[in-house]
Order: sequence, then C-alpha cells, then structure tokens
Amino acid sequence: MPRERLTTERVLAEFERVIQSNRHFHLNDSVDVNVVHVEMPHGGRKTKRAEINLEKHLMKKRSIIRIRNNDQLCLARALVVAKAKIDNDPKYTSIVDHRRAMQTRLARELRQKAAVPLGPCGLDEVKQFQTYLSDYQINIVSTDHQNALIYVGPNQEKKIYLYLYDNHYNVITKMPGFFERSYYCHICKKAYDHREDNLCPNACPYCRFPDCPVESWVHCNDCNRMFKSQACFDRHKQSSGKSICATMVECSE
Repeated sequence: MPRERLTTERVLAEFERVIQSNRHFHLNDSVDVNVVHVEMPHGGRKTKRAEINLEKHLMKKRSIIRIRNNDQLCLARALVVAKAKIDNDPKYTSIVDHRRAMQTRLARELRQKAAVPLGPCGLDEVKQFQTYLSDYQINIVSTDHQNALIYVGPNQEKKIYLYLYDNHYNVITKMPGFFERSYYCHICKKAYDHREDNLCPNACPYCRFPDCPVESWVHCNDCNRMFKSQACFDRHKQSSGKSICATMVECSE
C-alpha cells in the first residue's frame, strides 16, 4: 500500500475489523498506535554507515571473510568463496583473493547460471541462487535483525552462512566463532557454550551432539551411563566447563 494511503482512519478501521477479544470493542482517541516500517534488505555495493565501525569489528573476527568489490556481485562473490571454502577447492587461495580475476569470473558465471539479473540482491535473488546451488543450504544472517537468520534454505549437509550488513554480503566460516560461543547447532540454529545447554530435539540425549548414530554401546564407569559409540563416549567427557559426565550421573541402585 502506498504510504500516502496509510491514513489514521484506515489503520483504526482495520484494527476494529480484526479485533476478536470483544465484538463490541471500539477504538477512541485515547488509544496510541505506533507504526513501524521495516524495509527488506538488498545486497549490492557496500555503503558507509558512520555510527558503526564495521571495519574494526570485522577485522577482529577471524570467522568472517570480507568480500571486497566495486560492482553489484557481492552475493555471487560471497557464494563462490564460501563454496570453495567448504569444498576445500585447491584454487581457494585464488578464489578468495578479490584482486585476482578468478573470483570475478566465477561470480559472473554463477549469476548467469542461476539466472539472477545484475543488480542489488534481496531474498528473492537468494532463493534463485539456492535453487541452482541445490547441494548447499544457504543461510543469511542479518545485522539489521540483531544477527538473526532471515533466510534458511532447504537442509543439506553442506551449509553456507553469509553475513548481510549494510546491503553487503560477507562469508561466515565458523558460526561458533561468529557468535563467540563454543558450539553451534546447525539443526536448531542456536549457539551455546555447553553441550548440556543444547536442547535441540535432534541432539543425542547422551553426548548432546546432533547426528550421533548407534555403533557399539560403551559404558562409562564414572557416570554409570551407556553411550552409542566411542565417539559419543569421548564427547560426553569433553567440555569447556564441567563435562556431561560430571553433571549427569545415573544411579546404580
């Protein structure tokens, strides 16, 4: 709806139309209505924002690869860099270096193959890239949304995380490092410091790690519990603070 058509009368009439708590409820001039307009982000060229020193912030984060460009290919560039990182591409050093021609060439090829028009990229364009990169799950973290995920693609083993700040995409290489936490669950998309804090329903109830298959049950003499495998057993012994073994004990009585 055009902004000039969003009048006070229209807002109040719509409010009265949908209210359900009392069918005889009517608004009067004692009610204050606050309207917040949120503009959906678009990626393109990076612009300066004086109130936040992103330069200094990003330089401190080793979990972020900064995409440097003077064109409108930052999303495509970020995707080819992230893809090369995940795939351990032998040409990764050349791809991540924006001064070399390879990153530009691959970004242009990706944009063309995904049928994404040249220009600023919002979530519609992200979805187009996701359709083409069907073997990867694209995730977009937005600083305008308090570093929350604003897009999560279909689940895939290979996961790409991009950081959208001021209409510019960068690559997140390690989600725990990005959130300054010890762990990150790629299923429930939560960062945490202690494995026992991971309440994801897909996490193993014994070691609190996702995707923990049963191989050969191992008994722990310290906590008197059984574990699905040697790896599961080893994980329950590890912790940045108290281990799961030290905090969860099964009574032998």
